[in-house]
Amino acid sequence: MQLKKIQESIEVYKDFLKNAPEQRELFSWESQNIFQKNWDIEAPDFGKMFDNSLENTHTRRWWTGDNFKPKARILAFINQNSDFVRAMFRELFDESKPIENRISKFQFGCEVMMQDYKEDHPTSIENNHYHLENHVISMYLSFRYPSKYPVYFYPEFASMMKKIGSTKIPEQHEMERFFKITKTLTTYLHKDAKLISLHQKSINAAPLYQAESMLLVTDFYRYIGLQ
Repeated sequence: MQLKKIQESIEVYKDFLKNAPEQRELFSWESQNIFQKNWDIEAPDFGKMFDNSLENTHTRRWWTGDNFKPKARILAFINQNSDFVRAMFRELFDESKPIENRISKFQFGCEVMMQDYKEDHPTSIENNHYHLENHVISMYLSFRYPSKYPVYFYPEFASMMKKIGSTKIPEQHEMERFFKITKTLTTYLHKDAKLISLHQKSINAAPLYQAESMLLVTDFYRYIGLQ
């Protein structure tokens, strides 16, 4: 990464925050806030709690769409074996363990549950749990630990890395490197007082998550990556 190009990208993003704040995907801050208010790993009705945690008043496209149904798939898995899925999330959110191990174990758990589902529903055409590409798992992590994890959109991230002069772009599976790089970028973002002021002004509304959140760097790298 080249410092000059990072600073140039920050200026481009700052202009965006100043001149077109209405184009930001602020629904993600609302989703994060809803998750924070509803998530309870010990909830007696784990399915209802999970369903309520992934809600939004504007859109659900981060977890529901055409040929993309990770929320529905996890709810189906919970209906099969709620204790197993609860254990999957408990381990995913266990900060004492290496992040890539947690992600791979969660994906393995989804594979196990998908196989069980297909055995229980032999005529079903469902064969995808939608968690192998890391986006949805990063969303769970970001919503659970807002100040630590951004959400992962690999094409935009890889594009941003090229624009800030990186010659060593992480592969799609290298989540630990992704988290380290975005942490470094967050440091640069927070050094710009004007940027932070513009950001805080745009999210200053009750339904949105107000505390420190790595959704800021998510928003930054996606915007730069798409330019």
